[in-house]
Amino acid sequence: MENYSKGNDSDLIQMSDTQFVDLIYPPVLIIIGVIFNILIIVVMRTRFFHEQSTSVFMTMGATNDTLSLMVSMLSHWLYVAFPEVYSKEKAGWICKFLDFYGWGNCDLGILITTSMTIDRAFAISFPLRMTSGDNVKRAKITIGIVTLIVVAKEFHFLIGSDMVYRNQTERLCNVFTTTASYKFFWEDVWPWLHFSFLLVCFVIMTISNGILTYFVWKSSNDLDTRGTKVVKRTSVPIMSHQKVDQKWRTITPMLIGESCALLFLTFPFTVQSFFSEYHPTFYQKIEPKLLFSVTFYMLYTNKCITFIIYIVTGSRFRQALKECIIICFKGRGAVRRIRFREHFVGNVNIIRSVSEGKDSSVSNKSSTQSKNADFYNNDYTVIETHF
Repeated sequence: MENYSKGNDSDLIQMSDTQFVDLIYPPVLIIIGVIFNILIIVVMRTRFFHEQSTSVFMTMGATNDTLSLMVSMLSHWLYVAFPEVYSKEKAGWICKFLDFYGWGNCDLGILITTSMTIDRAFAISFPLRMTSGDNVKRAKITIGIVTLIVVAKEFHFLIGSDMVYRNQTERLCNVFTTTASYKFFWEDVWPWLHFSFLLVCFVIMTISNGILTYFVWKSSNDLDTRGTKVVKRTSVPIMSHQKVDQKWRTITPMLIGESCALLFLTFPFTVQSFFSEYHPTFYQKIEPKLLFSVTFYMLYTNKCITFIIYIVTGSRFRQALKECIIICFKGRGAVRRIRFREHFVGNVNIIRSVSEGKDSSVSNKSSTQSKNADFYNNDYTVIETHF
């Protein structure tokens, strides 16, 4: 009897803790996540990002996460905290939409990040090729294609989703198979299909991040060993390519950080979903309610911390955010003064780096020229590399 009482007390404490998390954590995620993702969208519209294909992916990802928090997470919170809000008779069509949209939203976010890593790995590997063509338009087309893929993959939720039984309190909706063919698809095909889909995405992200890390390391190593390099005159403007290449490389840490967070916070829910459908007897032995809640909230935490990752890893993102804050509090005049000062300092640094690599006679001649002098009239130009 004593052991039984202790067991009941433990269950009650665990249930109380779970209910407390269900009541408090979702609204915190919604408020913080919506604010952070709106800030990402605003920053992506600044001069630092708006002409890059990366801004299209990041803007779409932030929009996708915002809608997910406002629709899927809000619906989940209302059910786990206030279950009387939903009735079994009226929640059927709601669940069909929520399952279709919820699963599709998460998969779309993963595909957006995967597409962005591929785009960035290609850009940093072949920077000259990325300067030709409309990269922004290409990114928009890519998002349209992956959206169609997600719609086709998640369409079956519009058929089998319905509200869970009243004794199931950790989620609002689940899939109920009504035909033998759909039962076979849901129990034998879908778990492997979804798991394989995510595994392929994660492998692609890992490979792309490896490529990005290698080129960042290579750039840092070149900077340490050489400092400056001599570039032969070509028909392509050297400075413009150097500037574009630098933009790609400064975004790379942001993308690597976002991909690592997605892998860490998304994969546990994938494994949990796989075992819950493919090995239901084993799943029932390992505290399914607690396991689902932990992995589910990890999944949606990923939709809130992207802004923090960008702040920590992205120098250009911090610079753009600072400019947005200055505009809000001091107006555009203060930003113009800052831009003028940055432009002046940048020109001085370019003149200094060029003059230091030439003979003293050439240096004296360069010092008398204006800041807008053409540096491409020489056979060789010395460029100081900064990444």
